[in-house]
Amino acid sequence: MKGLKNKRILLTGANGYLGRAVTQRLVAEGCQLALTDRTAHEAAAPGALVIQADISNADDLETVFGTIKTHWDGLDGLVNLAAILDEADGGIESTSRETFERTLSINLLGTFLTCQAAIEPMRAAGGGAIVNFSSVVAHAASAYAQIAYTSAKGGVEALTREIAIEHARHGIRANCIAPGPVMSERNQHYFNTTEKWETRRRHIPMGRLGTPQEMAGSVAFLLSEDAGYVTGTTLLCDGGISNAYVIDDSHGAASP
Repeated sequence: MKGLKNKRILLTGANGYLGRAVTQRLVAEGCQLALTDRTAHEAAAPGALVIQADISNADDLETVFGTIKTHWDGLDGLVNLAAILDEADGGIESTSRETFERTLSINLLGTFLTCQAAIEPMRAAGGGAIVNFSSVVAHAASAYAQIAYTSAKGGVEALTREIAIEHARHGIRANCIAPGPVMSERNQHYFNTTEKWETRRRHIPMGRLGTPQEMAGSVAFLLSEDAGYVTGTTLLCDGGISNAYVIDDSHGAASP
């Protein structure tokens, strides 16, 4: 992608299935990386700054940006992948206040705090690009209730639009990626029987799951100069789910 070589990018949630794919793609693009996650990990990125941190914790976030300031004199990009989907997250009646608050603390508050802290070093760099991860559930409510996760991801999109407009003339772009279901080791239990897969496949117009590599390609695009006139928008990477009313399944579909 145009203009990504040597760009200084902070990636949160770097140890997840999407985080690892995005890391690999940005390494291939020649970026300098700072990688954070709540769990300790070894970065598959030569020379990366690896920082164990919970982005919803103010002290941890101070450590992250202190480390970045020590090593770099600015920041060119931020990718917010850190998020949780709590097993106790369900419908409006069954989800506890604790589960709701914990989910919003990481998925929405953590995104807000990281974006807030990134503005100053991005302005010091003369501009930058923020890519926040939303979800297709911010556009088409899930058939499998997850009220806290859905609420948080809707908030992430609203937050991102506000940042984009506020800082458009500071050279800072802010966009979202909203994935549909993506193949990963974490979500295999949703698709590990024929019955489970068929239940979900019929809602996906393309008839297959997305891949982490496809999401990583979208990240690279939104960070790059190729997306230089794109801000305040959400890129739906969902196989057509959010635009579908019913699916004609008579022609068959791909396997996961």
